[in-house]
Amino acid sequence: MTSLANRLVANVAAADGKTAAAMALNFFSSTGIVVANKLAMDRYGFRFATTLTLFHFIATYVLLLLAAAVGVFEKKALPLRETAKLAAGSMGFVVLTNLSLQHNSVGFYQVMKVMTTPTVVVIEALVYAKMLDWDLRAALVPVCLGVVATAATDFRLNAVGAAYAIAGVLVTSFYQIGAGTLQRSLDCSALQLQLYTAPMSAVFIVPFVPLFDDWRPSSLHSIWEYEFGVGNLSVLALTGVLAFLVNVSIFLVIGRSSAVSYNTLGHFKTCFILVSDFVLFGRPLNVRSAAGILMTMGGVFWYTHLKLDKARREQEAASSDSTSVQMAPKGGARSSTSNEVVGGDDERVALAKA
Repeated sequence: MTSLANRLVANVAAADGKTAAAMALNFFSSTGIVVANKLAMDRYGFRFATTLTLFHFIATYVLLLLAAAVGVFEKKALPLRETAKLAAGSMGFVVLTNLSLQHNSVGFYQVMKVMTTPTVVVIEALVYAKMLDWDLRAALVPVCLGVVATAATDFRLNAVGAAYAIAGVLVTSFYQIGAGTLQRSLDCSALQLQLYTAPMSAVFIVPFVPLFDDWRPSSLHSIWEYEFGVGNLSVLALTGVLAFLVNVSIFLVIGRSSAVSYNTLGHFKTCFILVSDFVLFGRPLNVRSAAGILMTMGGVFWYTHLKLDKARREQEAASSDSTSVQMAPKGGARSSTSNEVVGGDDERVALAKA
């Protein structure tokens, strides 16, 4: 943890002021929204995760409108059919992620999010016959074993929470596989895309709110019986602001930081969220559970190191081939280069992205 913090501090120190500010904003907003959501659900008893997600989409849309009005980004017309597909997928995995957070411990919630990468690898192998290198597959073994160990020893393990977590991993994995190509085809920034998808996601989620949350007027546990006060309203408002800042900061960090800096930041966020489960939410210091979390994070670090090293070697090879082609005489043989580009902002590289 200390060495990871030192690496993050070194990356921030080497960056310019704006990049450091963007990284700091991403760290505090990404970790803050998990902690604030959990505080709202557990400490203030707001057990309405789908309603909270609806509020987040609305708050994000309103604040994006304000950001566009003051010149943070320019609006861009996008095709409704394609953006609607992204909005539906986004709605699905965000709802299931928040339901997982509501019904599980923060530690189990976070390690299950890590399982998205192995799941994507399996789906691509089975559906698209896209096989991962053996060393990368080997790095995912401790990730999976660590998740199993953490689940088996989790102090709040329950069938409902586990079902939501597994469903969230599956939906998120399919969304990531299909959404990447679709987003690139739209040729727009993350904020321009969010301005379209946030309100559509809010509309799509409305029919599911009474299914997952208790909105029955006759029920003693419905949202109508929930007592709103200054404290819980402040926390709920904070979650809405943080949801917006997460989107803005991801856009800023990806545009300014290197792949190594971005992934180091992601690892530090994951470690901080896992530690918060022990400090803030009463997770017992169970040796086997802690070992499972450490095993998962060890696999995450190993996988990310191999992925980034592979990307570096491919970029160096492409650069070398390009130089050789430029120096070759006319009529000489051209060296072939790989068309594959591995980006540091890819969700499958950034395992620990919060």
